[in-house]
Amino acid sequence: MRVSKIIKKNLLEIIFIIPLLIFISWINVLPIIRGVLLGFQLLGHYSTYNYEQLATPTYSIVNKTMNTVIIVALALSIEFALALLTSLLLNRNFRGRTFFRSIVMLPYGVATVVSAIGFTFIFAPSGWYGNEILLKLGLIHSDINWIKGPIAFLSVAVADSWKTFPLIMLILLGGLQTIPDSLYEAAAIDGASKIQQFRHVTIPSLFPFIMIALIIRAVSEFNILSLPLILVGNNLLFLGTLAYDIYISFSLGSANLADAVATILLVIVMLFVALYIYASNRLMERGSDE
Repeated sequence: MRVSKIIKKNLLEIIFIIPLLIFISWINVLPIIRGVLLGFQLLGHYSTYNYEQLATPTYSIVNKTMNTVIIVALALSIEFALALLTSLLLNRNFRGRTFFRSIVMLPYGVATVVSAIGFTFIFAPSGWYGNEILLKLGLIHSDINWIKGPIAFLSVAVADSWKTFPLIMLILLGGLQTIPDSLYEAAAIDGASKIQQFRHVTIPSLFPFIMIALIIRAVSEFNILSLPLILVGNNLLFLGTLAYDIYISFSLGSANLADAVATILLVIVMLFVALYIYASNRLMERGSDE
């Protein structure tokens, strides 16, 4: 009886939402379910063979998962730091603020392939911008090979952060503009310094926006492929990531194995999101208690 009343009261809204739900189910939910089921298939029969292959030492699923987590952690850290700093600057009142906001958003509109090719010149092993600038500043004494070895992770994270940090910045900037000035005025009256205001007013107020921004970017970072594929190519550490493994498995015709890897990646992303939301909520509760 209560459900029927809710339906009658919100009938128009429900009618408008149903097509959206059908579209989302058709585009997202059904392919995910199909991919999970295909991961358990072998020659048309259900089997755990694909997951048994992934569990073998030869496949080294643990190392590939760790490499994926390292890339995600590095990229998110750089993106968040750049976005927070930029949003704080652009939230101030100064002449030309609208112009600079538009300029900062430009990297997000650059195609990933174009961005990756541009950074291949910056991170070229010798004779290009990255090494030349560091050599002139005296920070290094010889050229660094940015696309070989573990440092390639940093190169990929920096290149990806340049392109994608404007999205986080835009979300944080929107969050900053929802914080009333009266909170800062009250904190200043209580004798809080700028740093204390930032810690006890700005960050707690931004927590919901930070959570949304990092979740959106984390889901994309776990699936990063095209940029590192162009930038670092055959770097062994990048070749040992889950996203690349899905790509190469499909390329070699092992669709079921690729679906199994994709299912593992899906579980990892879901666990990350769940843990992140739980940790964020605990921090918000602790902050409100204080």
